[in-house]
Amino acid sequence: MVNWWIFSDSFLITILAYIVVSISLNLEAGFTGVPNFGKHLFVFLGAFAAQGIGVRIAAWLYQVVNPEAASQALKEVGRLVPGAHWSSIVEAAADTGANRIIVNSYLKPFVVENLAVEIALLFIVLGVTILLAMIFGLLASYAALRLREEYLAILLLSFSELMVMVVFYQTESLNGGNKGLWAITFTHNPIRFALIGSAVLAVLAFIYAERLANSPMGRAMRAVRDDEIAASVFGRDIASIRLKAIIAASVLAALAGFFYTQNNASATAITFNRVIWTFLPWAMIILGGMANNKGAVIGTIVFLIGKRIFEYYQEPIGKLLHIQAELVGSMLPNILIGILILLVLYLRPQGIIPEHMSKTIEFSKLAEEVVGKENAREGSSAQREED
Repeated sequence: MVNWWIFSDSFLITILAYIVVSISLNLEAGFTGVPNFGKHLFVFLGAFAAQGIGVRIAAWLYQVVNPEAASQALKEVGRLVPGAHWSSIVEAAADTGANRIIVNSYLKPFVVENLAVEIALLFIVLGVTILLAMIFGLLASYAALRLREEYLAILLLSFSELMVMVVFYQTESLNGGNKGLWAITFTHNPIRFALIGSAVLAVLAFIYAERLANSPMGRAMRAVRDDEIAASVFGRDIASIRLKAIIAASVLAALAGFFYTQNNASATAITFNRVIWTFLPWAMIILGGMANNKGAVIGTIVFLIGKRIFEYYQEPIGKLLHIQAELVGSMLPNILIGILILLVLYLRPQGIIPEHMSKTIEFSKLAEEVVGKENAREGSSAQREED
C-alpha cells in the first residue's frame, strides 16, 4: 500500500505551483498556438524577485528603520566572513558568503515581527514579480509576432536557457550564481503561507483562464491558433492577441515561482531548468488535454501523483528490474515520461479531457435580445414622429 504521508505540504505546494504553470502554458500553447519552450525562465523570475531583489529591499528597509542595528549586524557578520569588505548591509545580504547569516539571523526576524514592513515588502516583491514577468513576456511576444511555430519554439528555449543557465547561474552579483541566495520568506510559518498563497493563486488562475476561454478574447485566441491569416482577414489584431496571451501567462508562471520559492527558501537558477519547469508542464497538458483548463489541472495532478508514487517505490522497482536504485530515480522516470507522451499522442491525442467549444449566448436569448432592441428602436422612432 502507498504511504500517504509522502503527500506532504511541500508536495501539495508543488502540485499547486505546477497547476498554475500548466494553466499558463495552456493559455499560450493550447489556446493561442504559441509553443513556449522557455517556460522555466518565467517561473524563475518569481524566485529571483524573492531572492535577488527581495533580499536587497529587505536589507535596505532594515537599514532605514534600524540604522544602528544594521551597522552592528554588518560588523558581527564581517567578523564571521573572512575577507569581507562591504559598504552596507544591502551589499552584504547579496553576498553568498554572508547571505544566509544575514537573512536568517537579522532580516527574517525583522520582517515577520513588523507587520507593516512585512505587508509592504510582500506587495513590493509581488509587484516586482509581475513587472519582471511583463517585461520578459513583452520580449517573448516580440519574437512571437515574427516567427513561425518551430522557429519560435527554438528561439524561446534558447533565450530562456541563455538567461537562466548563463546570465543568472553564472553571475554571482544577480542571484548568487551557482550558490544561490536565501529568499525572504513571510509569516512565522512560510510553508503554510506558501500553501495558502499557492492555493488562492491556483483557484484565481483557473477562474481567470476559464472566463478568458469562454470570452470573445478566447475565441479570438483559438482563431489565431487555427488560422492566423483567416483571423486577420476578419479584422483580428494578431499581434495584440498574442501579446496579451503571453504576458498574462508569464505573470501567472512568475507568481507560481514566487510562492514555490517561499517553500524552498534557498535555490539556484539551475533548480528552474528546462526539464522540470518546461518539459514536464508540456507533458502534463498533453496528458490532460490541450486548450482545456480542466484537462490541464487533471493532467497535472495525475502526472505528479503517479511520479511521486513511482519515486516512493523506486527501490523495489530497481530490484525487480535489476537496476541500481539511483539509476531508477534519475533515468527511468524520464524514459517513462517520454513513453507516456508518445502513447498519449498516438492513442488519445486529445488528452484525458478533449477541447470543448467556447460557451456562448444561447441563440434564443440572443434572438430575444435583438428583437428587444429592435422594438425599442421602433418605439423611440414612433415617439419622435408623434412629437
